[in-house]
Amino acid sequence: MISLIKGKKPTILETNAVTWTQDYLTAQTGGGTIPSSIRYRYRHADIKVGLIEEAYGKCVYCERKVPFGETDHFLPISHRPDLIVEWDNLVLSCKECNMYKRDYYDVSEPLLNPFQDDPCQYLTFYGPMILSHVGNQTGFRTIEQLQLSRMELFERRKERLELLQGLLEQWNSLPEGSTKNIAKRKIIEEAENDKEFSASTKAFLYQSMGW
Repeated sequence: MISLIKGKKPTILETNAVTWTQDYLTAQTGGGTIPSSIRYRYRHADIKVGLIEEAYGKCVYCERKVPFGETDHFLPISHRPDLIVEWDNLVLSCKECNMYKRDYYDVSEPLLNPFQDDPCQYLTFYGPMILSHVGNQTGFRTIEQLQLSRMELFERRKERLELLQGLLEQWNSLPEGSTKNIAKRKIIEEAENDKEFSASTKAFLYQSMGW
């Protein structure tokens, strides 16, 4: 998980958010099944494009690349139906993180929100592991609720770090000069925000190389 900046609200929401929200709330209070044409307006293609761009095409929770991903409500609409198309409440998520998060909602004990919180203040990235800072309840419950240490993610982060280690060994074998500088630049690029698991790779480079 990395710190993210919320993108510009899509024009479709600037124009329709208030009406769409009211339509949904009205349909909800009416009982019965809410029509898909009202229930799933937050899945509009223009909204998805904005979510993909601001999250670098990654799940905002686990940092897996998700070519399509799911439009998730950070605060679940089961508790906050008034936020069904609220731009600040919509995020890009992988299917698994969305499933694990379920309808978690606790105002006094929230999960980490990468658009409002700096994950590095709560989480420690050590190799392929993600740990909460000692005694930090917010980091702990975020890891546990979202299952950010699940084996699939652990293995994929491990693969990324093994690739990085190979690049470092190649860099280390080069003599000082332009080629070595290019190799270093390539390594650092592998830890940029648009790459998978960049929080882990940034931490790895800092811990092992001081970069």
